[in-house]
Amino acid sequence: MRILIVMILLAVNVADAQVTVRKGFQKRFVAVNGFGGTALGAKLTEVVANDVRLSGCLGLAKADAAEFVQHGNVKADGGVECFVTHVVTKKMFLSKAYPGQADARRLAHAISDDIVQAITGQRGIAQTRIAFILKQGRNKELAVMDYDGANVRQYSNDRLCARPRWSPDGTRIVYTSYWQMFPDILEVNLQTGARQILARFPGLNTGAEYSPDGLRLAVTLSKDGNPELYTMGVDGTGLRRLTNTRGAESSPTWSPDGRQIAFVSDDRGSPQIYLINRDGGEPERLTVSPSYNTEPAWSRPPSGSEMRPMIAVTSRVGGKFQIGVLETVGAGQGVRPVLADGADNEDPSWAPNGRMLVFAKRRNWSSRLYLLDVVTGEQLELPAVGEGASEPAWGP
Repeated sequence: MRILIVMILLAVNVADAQVTVRKGFQKRFVAVNGFGGTALGAKLTEVVANDVRLSGCLGLAKADAAEFVQHGNVKADGGVECFVTHVVTKKMFLSKAYPGQADARRLAHAISDDIVQAITGQRGIAQTRIAFILKQGRNKELAVMDYDGANVRQYSNDRLCARPRWSPDGTRIVYTSYWQMFPDILEVNLQTGARQILARFPGLNTGAEYSPDGLRLAVTLSKDGNPELYTMGVDGTGLRRLTNTRGAESSPTWSPDGRQIAFVSDDRGSPQIYLINRDGGEPERLTVSPSYNTEPAWSRPPSGSEMRPMIAVTSRVGGKFQIGVLETVGAGQGVRPVLADGADNEDPSWAPNGRMLVFAKRRNWSSRLYLLDVVTGEQLELPAVGEGASEPAWGP
């Protein structure tokens, strides 16, 4: 019965829609000339160029077609200098020296984020990480990688894990584990590797997500008979039930201010996205079309960003999963499709910039991770992970 409930919560069904891609904020193009001919310089050049390509807000171009030109060098002591100049005005946007370090990729990501910050005024995403579920034979384990797919590290040995979510400070991940057959909610400390059980009530324990202040979790529990939405302190205290329906609730996601929670419910027949106050009350139905919507993920763009908070969802249209967004939060909306390409695209999770998504793409029974720019519709594969990666969650 418990396994059946899990299957019901994870199921997504058929709907109808047409994909449309909104063209919006223009990318600013950079020519990455690199850091000289040393081995370190070549590695830095490779990673920085790829970071610019994946940044969303910047694009790569040759010097004669770029708005900005980057150049730099590796000094004799191993330190690095990087400069970014505006082609037309000759204004220096970035001039910075970096001390040498053993990890060239880490240094390159720091440089890339400084380039994004200098040009756009916004924090870059190159130093962020992504948690995901890594297929190892028949097992599915919790793993973490750099945002570009490198440096994969496994954090569990539980046989079956699902739905990782990051703490706001990036030091912990909460996830669902079937380590003792039935689903429990566990938390892993990424600095020490230590794990602890946060919820192990009779029945289903799943769907945990930290509140923006990191003090509470939204979870799905079936301890009272029906899968309902609850909140609880991160220490396991202060359990509060929010819903009381005949359907199944799942996949909670907090609003950026922490006052509301969006979630999935099939109380009225088909899975749709609903909204509820963090203290409970009457849920409000957000989505009306397509007819099945699941896996909501609420973005949190930084202050001053051109992007506004949106909810990404997975819909099913014509027998295929596709990704769409709710651009405003209000009752009775349709989902705007942003990715429908014939594959099954699901499990969207937002980058901290509120513009990029990471998601899982399934074709021919294999699953790979991709990045999606929701403004341009451009999608880029993360080839370093390979097949068997799913349920990504972008860290802070």
